[in-house]
Amino acid sequence: MGLTQKKEKEYSVTRKLSFKGTAVRNLGDLSLNQDRPDLTDTLNTQHRSPGLKGELQANTGDIRSIWPKIVEYTGLSEYESKVYLSLLSLRNAGARKLSLHCDVPRTKVYGTLKKLIDYGLVVEIPGSQKQFAPSHPNEAFDTVLSLTKKKALDFDTVVQTLVKTYEKNKEDTGPQKKLIWYLDENDDVKGKCSEIIRQSHEELIILTNEDGLGILFNSAHRLLDEVQEEGVEVKLYSPLDPKHNALARELAYIYQVKPVEVETPLLFINSDQRRFLLARIATQGKENPFESAVFSDDQTLLQLVSLLLIDGKNKAIMNLLPA
Repeated sequence: MGLTQKKEKEYSVTRKLSFKGTAVRNLGDLSLNQDRPDLTDTLNTQHRSPGLKGELQANTGDIRSIWPKIVEYTGLSEYESKVYLSLLSLRNAGARKLSLHCDVPRTKVYGTLKKLIDYGLVVEIPGSQKQFAPSHPNEAFDTVLSLTKKKALDFDTVVQTLVKTYEKNKEDTGPQKKLIWYLDENDDVKGKCSEIIRQSHEELIILTNEDGLGILFNSAHRLLDEVQEEGVEVKLYSPLDPKHNALARELAYIYQVKPVEVETPLLFINSDQRRFLLARIATQGKENPFESAVFSDDQTLLQLVSLLLIDGKNKAIMNLLPA
């Protein structure tokens, strides 16, 4: 029998072996949810993540550099990973050449090769001088890859069960945490005001005192015009009466302006009943017109704040903050 035929026979035997490395022994037998093909498709794509793909492309000239990934995903040792990757680069080699190529001590190479042969990752090519060749990666790591996918599917089933339990019982858990964000005078409160105004698609409600209306007109009047032209209904509430104040009268030509009692130095922006910003206006003369602000897209908080600020007839505001 020729060398080529003998080599093919050795490969055919190797392909029948399963990888019995540490990773396989630790994964164990997993139960599956067979009705989740969407996750399977995701796994088929995500096991080649963009980060790893970029890393592999960057190292096409030296495949040995990804040995930490082999250690992480398969459970092979550092020496085992380096020897296998070196064989992929060399196609076949003897122990001495491998030692020089993969930076593994020659005294460790033979023992490492024996383990890799046992795992089905390497085959020995018969001859007067011992040569070794790598098994095809798809066949070598098929068991590990399959068990990893099964483990991910099984864990996804566990998570979905936890989610269902959480959703079922959340109404009976008592107080719930709401998320609200805080900005101080060093943050860009004006920029956040503009952002929330720009997010409006249907209705924009702004409530502020006389100073706040002036700040709004000077810094965001063009933005208000833009959202109004896009079909957003803009409603301004302030103590300025269009009948007696030129600024309020000018704004009333474009927007809905309603006079209300606003004693507190604040600016309240309600965007589409979905998000809000509540800012405290600084005293006149300060460089930053706002001292602080909070904002959130939690609609329960928005409803509570709206109840505190505006009465049922949209005529008055409570004095919530100290002067």
